[in-house]
Amino acid sequence: MTSMLPGLITRYVLVFVAAQLFIYLLVLVLDNFGWGDSLSSAGNVAVLMAAGSSAGTFVAQRLKARPSWGLSLKLSALLAVLAVLLGSLILLAIIWVNGITGAELQLLAAQMGMTPVVATLVLAAVSLALSFPMTLAGFRIGAGQVAKQIEKQAKMTGI
Repeated sequence: MTSMLPGLITRYVLVFVAAQLFIYLLVLVLDNFGWGDSLSSAGNVAVLMAAGSSAGTFVAQRLKARPSWGLSLKLSALLAVLAVLLGSLILLAIIWVNGITGAELQLLAAQMGMTPVVATLVLAAVSLALSFPMTLAGFRIGAGQVAKQIEKQAKMTGI
């Protein structure tokens, strides 16, 4: 399993970042028409599902079968942590590009009744709790599709 981790992580990161950029641009365009707010949450789900599906496809192709639930849970947990880290980096890039200062972030945390460290931990925990089920669902969907194709090919070839 560890031999497939570099390829799995690379594929997941590329799809995650590409989908995130696509959704971000789509939200910017639709925001001009007043539809951007309602799409941003759905966009985050779509990004996690797309990246998870890509990862599931990769693993099923390497295993030549549908991965077990145990393996799916372990890999999805790893990928959810990776998604939170990537999301944090993207958020930091947005903060940096928009010129938001540390004082403004401290004020925002204070308005929520938290210190900046606690607000960061709460954001990370909530992100992880919401990312895991979406990543797992996408992973199983992607792996399931590949497993069906493998079974279909096996029936056709008689192997």
